Amino acid sequence: MKHMNWDDLRLLVMIAQEGSLRGAAGKAGLSPATLSRRLDDLEEAVGQKLVERFQGGCTPTAFGTGIVALAGQMGELALEVERTRDHQDAHAASGVVRINTDEWLSYFLTTRFARFHEAYPNIEVEIVTSHRPYSLARREADIAIRPYRPEQLDLVTRQIGTLSFGLYCSRDVANRHAAALARQDWASLPFVGFDEPRSEFQSDRWLRALPGAPAPWMRCSYGLGILDGVAHGAGLGVLATFLASDLQDLVAVLPHIPELDQDIWLSMHSGLRTSARVRAVVDFMGQVFGEYRASKNR
Repeated sequence: MKHMNWDDLRLLVMIAQEGSLRGAAGKAGLSPATLSRRLDDLEEAVGQKLVERFQGGCTPTAFGTGIVALAGQMGELALEVERTRDHQDAHAASGVVRINTDEWLSYFLTTRFARFHEAYPNIEVEIVTSHRPYSLARREADIAIRPYRPEQLDLVTRQIGTLSFGLYCSRDVANRHAAALARQDWASLPFVGFDEPRSEFQSDRWLRALPGAPAPWMRCSYGLGILDGVAHGAGLGVLATFLASDLQDLVAVLPHIPELDQDIWLSMHSGLRTSARVRAVVDFMGQVFGEYRASKNR
């Protein structure tokens, strides 16, 4: 019998959860071809077919369903071992902490974490940026920072701030279109926004609803692309207000759009409450969001 790679069982669980090799490959950070080969190896090792593959996706066989259930139990046991280790290391602030968040909050954190390393040189921080929330229960991440409160019962959550947005342009655009901006003549101004798949984002719906405003002539699939376009003179765009203090050449056309405010929630698995490395990161993020709140009130 061929030796079984235990990590392939974790991939099998992802395949069952996603319902397709492509979706599971993206979640695992592998190519579909590599994932398919790993599945072939696992099926050869157990001696039976585990997944039925179709053109539109895949589904576990009856035997595979049983293996998925066992693999899920093994995953839970592995997580318990990690949590026990964290509890034992509660007084040693070292190791890796993974934070899952979206683009604006990722930018907010990466531009403010430098001094954290000075205080905790043995803690490594991974900031995983995605619109899709990672599973804290399965330890895809240790901490999540999201603009909504998660509903899982085994999570510790707290609101750490409110992210606000404004309408911005570059100083060059402000000078060239000063008269139109003063009149809020949106029809004669250029705009930068999200592309069609993301046009239902709250900020983009607000932008496209401006009276007379044309559709954004430059459209991006990610928020920082909008920032780059606005900062380099492509037009007006909705940006997080904390950028105004970070980037001096941004001009606030509308400094605050109240209806776009987002309450920001930090969450982590309850089993990590006593982890020194996670606690250090959580406390630091509480500090930087507190500084952000204080700067907005000045």
